[in-house]
Amino acid sequence: MFKNILLPLDLTDKHHQAATTAAELARQSGGSVVLVHVVETIPGLPADEEKPFYSRLERSARSHLQKVAAGVQAQGVLCTCEVILGHRAAETVAYAKRIAADLIILTAPPFKPDHPLGGWGSMS
Repeated sequence: MFKNILLPLDLTDKHHQAATTAAELARQSGGSVVLVHVVETIPGLPADEEKPFYSRLERSARSHLQKVAAGVQAQGVLCTCEVILGHRAAETVAYAKRIAADLIILTAPPFKPDHPLGGWGSMS
């Protein structure tokens, strides 16, 4: 069914359920999971001018993705990681197209009736 599942992540620890769901769906169809994190770049500032700054962020992101990937791989599913520089929504969509993702799983914040706009800042 879903052979190529994309799971965009930020660097929080709130993605356990999304990673578990991605792994389950991939395992059922003999597919794989790709974890991606987009490091937001500062508009108008060339990445090469701030290379040490962005390099630190990339290393941190890669380390985080590897931890999540270990959990997916422990479920018997092939999982790869990618860190990209740019605008998170646009880069995530472009990357999904590039890898021909069958499904994108997004972690959504829980809906809180007393604060209904609380999740508007999330990618989902």
